[in-house]
Amino acid sequence: MGWNTNQDKSDYDPTLPFKDASRGERLQRVMAAGGIASRRKCEEMIESGEVKVNGIRINFLPAWINPKTDRITIADRKLNLHADNIYVMYYKPRGIICTMADPEGRPCIGDIVKHPSGTRIFPIGRLDMDSQGLLLLTNDNIIANELTHPKHKVSKTYEVTVRGKVDEETLSKLQKGIFLADAHTKHDSNRKGQRATIKNIEIVRHDRDRTLLKITLAEGRNRQIRRMLAMVGHPVKRLRRTHIGPLALKGLRPGQWRDLSLQEFNALEHSVRRK
Repeated sequence: MGWNTNQDKSDYDPTLPFKDASRGERLQRVMAAGGIASRRKCEEMIESGEVKVNGIRINFLPAWINPKTDRITIADRKLNLHADNIYVMYYKPRGIICTMADPEGRPCIGDIVKHPSGTRIFPIGRLDMDSQGLLLLTNDNIIANELTHPKHKVSKTYEVTVRGKVDEETLSKLQKGIFLADAHTKHDSNRKGQRATIKNIEIVRHDRDRTLLKITLAEGRNRQIRRMLAMVGHPVKRLRRTHIGPLALKGLRPGQWRDLSLQEFNALEHSVRRK
């Protein structure tokens, strides 16, 4: 299309096409689906001027793009929207933050897990800083959502060492569930929070002043195991996740990672899509 002779080319706004909703999808949504960061963090990156589309800086919201044809760069690094899906098993040690980058400079997953493909990946769910064990990472936003959505009830199993000798009465109390206050209930005396439940719990062994438990959850509230056990007088000394659904932590030492085998991926996919 030619230029209007009455309009100076310098008046043309190159960002105009990205303000048209018919172009396709919201930029921050595409970035988040590509495993860059949470949607809110992606919005911050856009507004701070870190993001370009086809070489044009986009620093406003909403911005619309066509993920099939538009090229996104973040701090001049290209985002590959069409990369092969990657699925990684990682043995997280204690003291590591479950993020790919930490603004406070603490050691995090991104310092350790650097996939040779160069594709950006992100953790599925979390383990707190003091916990260790099995963590999955991927660039597949769909399966990540399926694994973390409560409706799929993907089980997670933990080996938990607690202080003191746990008796059968305490096991029964934990099995029935304990009310835990969440952030929105802490400052409201009229709200007791929600009952946190355990799918299965068993005593593996007693050792002097400690007990080793095997605990399986079908939900995953913030620091749930630690909080439940503290409320019954048995604070956690060590917590290690050993299973996520059909996947077992094996073949790795703390700090090591590997790609899932095809058999492992098929079992994982079946566990969330069997219905």
